[in-house]
Amino acid sequence: MERRKFLGLGIAGAAALALAPSTLSAIDFRSTKPKAWSVANKFDKGTKGNLVQSGVPAAMKEIFGTDKFTEGKVKLKTPDIAENGAVVPVSVSSKLAGSKVAILQDCNPEALVAVFTVPAAGIIDYGVRIKMQQTGTVTAVVEADGKLYGTSKSTKVTAGGCGG
Repeated sequence: MERRKFLGLGIAGAAALALAPSTLSAIDFRSTKPKAWSVANKFDKGTKGNLVQSGVPAAMKEIFGTDKFTEGKVKLKTPDIAENGAVVPVSVSSKLAGSKVAILQDCNPEALVAVFTVPAAGIIDYGVRIKMQQTGTVTAVVEADGKLYGTSKSTKVTAGGCGG
């Protein structure tokens, strides 16, 4: 193929792609729900940073309008023991036809970790890596048909990566 024909096809393809309607859209929750990202977990500095008050319910209220959810129908995978708190794998999956998924935790200063909008007929199967400052509980919540479903799991973070 000649170079000019090849370049012409590339330009025509790029123009067609630019004109094609996009079905994907995302909501920027940092700008639409800024209070949810500023909800803090409160720690007692005098007793080695023990959790005094979890900000998870307040962050859920900001995102979903309530902090109550039905336990179940959501699978949350986190390690029982995370040897490196800087990179903790978290995955959330569900067979529900949900519209929104949130991951929250009570071991860092900010309670909300991530929020995903699920497109129509989308599959809920998300995986992220989060930082955990210390041992704590990770919570996953799925909004489906106007109801909230969720689950929580405790993850122990070891110091120094020795596994003990």
